Amino acid sequence: MDSSPDNHGLSIVVVEKIQGTIMRSKQAHYRAVPVRVTPLTAAIATAIGSFAGVNLAVAADQPDELVVSATRRDTSLQDVPYSIGALSQSDIESLQIRNLSDLARWSPGLFQIDQGSREANALVIRGLNASSIGAPELLRNTQGDRVSTYFGETPVYINLAPIDLNRVEVLRGPQGTVYGSRSLGGTLRYVPNAPQTDELTIDGHARGFGMSESDDFGYDVDGVINVPVIEDVFALRAVLGYHYTPGFIDQPYVVNQAGVSCPEPFFTDPGCTADDLRYEKDANDLKTTTARVAALWDINNRFSANLSYAFQREESGGRQINSRDSMMVITDPGTGGPLDIGNYASGMRFLEENERDNNIVNLTLTYQMDGAELLSSTSYNSYEQIGNRDQTDLMLYYYYGDFPALSTFTEDTTDDKTFTQEIRLVSDDEEAAVDYILGLYYQDADLQQGSLEFSPNLFADPLSYYVDVKRDTEEVALFGEAGYDLTDKWHIMGGARWFDVDDKIVSCSLFNPACDTGGGDGDDVIYKLGIDYQATDNALLYALFSQGISLGGVNPQNGAIPEELLFVKPEKVDNYEVGMRSTLADGAVTLNGAAYQIDWTDIHVDDFIGGPITRNGGEARTHGLEFDLNAVINDNWRFTAGFTTTTGKITSGPDDGTSLPGFPGETLSVNGIYTRELSSGLGLQMTYGITAQSDMTTGITFSETLPGFSVHSASIGLSGDNWQATLYGNNLFNKYAVTGVRDDKGMIMTDGTVNNFALRRYFQNVLTPRTVGLDLRYRFK
Repeated sequence: MDSSPDNHGLSIVVVEKIQGTIMRSKQAHYRAVPVRVTPLTAAIATAIGSFAGVNLAVAADQPDELVVSATRRDTSLQDVPYSIGALSQSDIESLQIRNLSDLARWSPGLFQIDQGSREANALVIRGLNASSIGAPELLRNTQGDRVSTYFGETPVYINLAPIDLNRVEVLRGPQGTVYGSRSLGGTLRYVPNAPQTDELTIDGHARGFGMSESDDFGYDVDGVINVPVIEDVFALRAVLGYHYTPGFIDQPYVVNQAGVSCPEPFFTDPGCTADDLRYEKDANDLKTTTARVAALWDINNRFSANLSYAFQREESGGRQINSRDSMMVITDPGTGGPLDIGNYASGMRFLEENERDNNIVNLTLTYQMDGAELLSSTSYNSYEQIGNRDQTDLMLYYYYGDFPALSTFTEDTTDDKTFTQEIRLVSDDEEAAVDYILGLYYQDADLQQGSLEFSPNLFADPLSYYVDVKRDTEEVALFGEAGYDLTDKWHIMGGARWFDVDDKIVSCSLFNPACDTGGGDGDDVIYKLGIDYQATDNALLYALFSQGISLGGVNPQNGAIPEELLFVKPEKVDNYEVGMRSTLADGAVTLNGAAYQIDWTDIHVDDFIGGPITRNGGEARTHGLEFDLNAVINDNWRFTAGFTTTTGKITSGPDDGTSLPGFPGETLSVNGIYTRELSSGLGLQMTYGITAQSDMTTGITFSETLPGFSVHSASIGLSGDNWQATLYGNNLFNKYAVTGVRDDKGMIMTDGTVNNFALRRYFQNVLTPRTVGLDLRYRFK
């Protein structure tokens, strides 16, 4: 894609909704899904650009309505009076979505700063990001906390392997009066399939694929079994999967022994030999193990209980990065010029392996009252992480480079445990003039993060530094909304959220073994007001004001932080939004759009005072358009598209006028689907899709511009009564693109010591190269 600022990204989406599981194409119904497409047409982008949030829905005669529960009631997507997008299970399967990065590319309005699968990646909705792009491990088990994320009824961030999901919902804009978890920019919901009490089903799935730049072969194997133990009363559902993603990033200069092996290529010190370094091929592989089990008990026609447990382990071999720019300060004696390691190579001296475990337990009790539903959700989730990082460059930066074999590394650990209780009362009488949601939310999060830094042979003790931070955050909130039908066409609503947060922190380090203890608490109220108008049977118009809030907190004390910076106030946004949801051409087309402006105060800004901290900055403003489009062209062709445009700037303080970083100004997805029934009775489906994004800046004070790019994908598949086989390709033209960075190019230098080591702190995250595979699905009857 042309990376010039005038080139807008476009996104189109098409989705096949397969009823039940896999069916012949003539039986299938279709609906639209957001798919990002490249500037396949500036003309299309221009034509669509006047809308905000189009969602094309297509169907063979009459499209199946996608039912969502974003409003805490089961509602048609077209009846939700705010901006929302959704992907069904068949969408996820058709688009070959394997992770959160894939999901974000096909979900207009949701953007992920893709830094690979090693650790957390920040999510951005509506441009609410003020943080420079940095190492994602600093996010812990979060994605920046400006987007609330749910798995079922549990608020938790997880890069979930998308197996056996009923749908994924993306709610754009603040949602704190509907959801217990705080929501500044929006909410992402994974909705898993619930156990079914009426049918025994067994679904098997296998996928194999090869990847450019990799010598290995990837595969996914997973299965789902649903058992009605007592028909119409009690059922069990179990999921088990193992996914292997091969690496494609080489590490040519890995030290064999820390503090002994000379870490610099072509180092001329007499004590160094060629055996000091080794070449690791395809280092950034990923192994994902997923298991879930759920038990549903319909005790009677009013009361039900659903107990579930989910586990996911991710074992990553290293970062998805390119260190080419940093390594070019080294002279290659073979050529006499800069050392060029290529586009898919890391300069890290250690294999930065990482292992993450998520455990999620939830008990949901539901009682159906006359005209309302009472729900209790009790959740406990734990997250454990252990990994290594190359820390050599930090030590070089502080001038220990006189030691010729300098190489240091850390061992990082995380142990987070969170208990959440949410109670909701939701009206469900469609004939009543009044509707309401009332909720109580409680969360207690015990968070622990430690880091041990080892510098063998540099100091007498190999443990050169340690830090341990423990944080206990307790929150109570009351939230709710109430609406009233003024007429059969006009509806108004209002909502509010009161919350109280108590935050405590204990930080210990080598320089502070006695530990520091700090804390703070705060409370506030936020509001929501809205009005919607059913202009016709097929057109809904709405206007909305909503406020959102993110968690404040406490900075670890290190003796250098002024007392006024220890406690960080919550961020707050005022969201103003107008939109439409429409169905055209006798149901063959859906077109949805929204325009918004967000005023953002007390923004959280990264800083460094004796160590990394967060402080409150000034104010910022974002505004933009969102739309989705889904259309059935004829009996065989369907087309979907999604497009967003977002602008964000700081509006007060020393950085007044500076653009907010970490998201592209435009995103686009486009997908076309062709289906027909062959004379043999088999179903044929062919797809071609494009996703695109425009340029993105990386920071505020120190920044570079990452060029926009587009990615093409295609598939061709055959299906029978209970099977489906699909040949697919992603990133068909093997596009090389930079998706994120660490630090800025000012860090590309040598350390200036007698050994003049090359600093490798700066690196770029890169797009996954071309992937071609075969996907097989089968339902056992």
